[in-house]
Amino acid sequence: MSLSSFIVENEKTFQGACNVKYLFMPAATKSNHLIVSFSGFNGEEATGKLPHYNYVKHLKPFDCHRLFIIDDYQNGTPCYYLGNHQKLDYEVSVASLIFSFINTYRIKKSNVITCGSSKGGTAAFYFGIKYNFGHVIAGGFQFAVADYLYDVSKYTRNVVLPSITSGNTEAHKEYLNNIYYDLVKYARFNTKLNLHIGTGDHHYDTHLKPFTNILDERNIPYNLDVQDYSDHSKIGAYFANFLIEQVSRITDSLIINSVAISNHEGKGLLVSCNVPEFFSNNKHIQYACYLFKDGVKEPLERAKYSRNKNFEFNITTPGNYNARVFVRKGDILTTKRTLTLSL
Repeated sequence: MSLSSFIVENEKTFQGACNVKYLFMPAATKSNHLIVSFSGFNGEEATGKLPHYNYVKHLKPFDCHRLFIIDDYQNGTPCYYLGNHQKLDYEVSVASLIFSFINTYRIKKSNVITCGSSKGGTAAFYFGIKYNFGHVIAGGFQFAVADYLYDVSKYTRNVVLPSITSGNTEAHKEYLNNIYYDLVKYARFNTKLNLHIGTGDHHYDTHLKPFTNILDERNIPYNLDVQDYSDHSKIGAYFANFLIEQVSRITDSLIINSVAISNHEGKGLLVSCNVPEFFSNNKHIQYACYLFKDGVKEPLERAKYSRNKNFEFNITTPGNYNARVFVRKGDILTTKRTLTLSL
């Protein structure tokens, strides 16, 4: 089943003060963690394109409870998960939705992880701090939200900002900006903040630095990841890697990012395994590999468990080959298969 088909079949609507569309992926086994993912702009809201869920594919390998929430107040109009005309009714509904899963699965608030990038990152730190959840993973977010909405496009200035605040005057902008400023400036919270940005992303100076300046003034610690890119539109790929790393660390989840098989300089086959950096230097993690040839059920070769993530096989005979990599930590085991390579 394709990801889009999965979403269509599993999307539901929470009926609160407002109707909130969401996608929930429960853990396959008992889990103590709930990940809540908020969505950013899709860039085509002005044309009526409906919002979509972010980072579903990237969070799918984690055996945690995962909740993806759409920002759609009325017919696709974003409200930054707050509401319309200063009512905060959408926020109340989103919070109720999150707490319904917290209560159902008996999740401690300290084990709730909010995440997202850009607009989704704003929602992640807002809900994480305001409701004192355990962890925030946010990238390239807006802190001066009203200023951003006023400047970025006519649509956000004349539709989104007035929808949230009832107008786009200086007073309306001050109201919306202060929602976030006052929260970070004055709220008491124990939330662990994990923040990501690109060096040349205009959000760095305009939004992230004012945010971290307040944290520094209050002596609140945070983890900051800065990567070398300048185009805000590229944040998805960079933040996805950061998200996977941080979720792996926080939940201690053993996952495989990717596996690959290649022709190693004409001398044989090389199978490589990529895992989150958090596990790379963990001496308790071991790797093994089975090499298969098309048409043969049993492995052609087996590489036993070791600390080596790369495997070399002295195979030069023409044919179609693939490999399965195994990663284990104690009794925990995960596996992933490569694509097929033709020699």
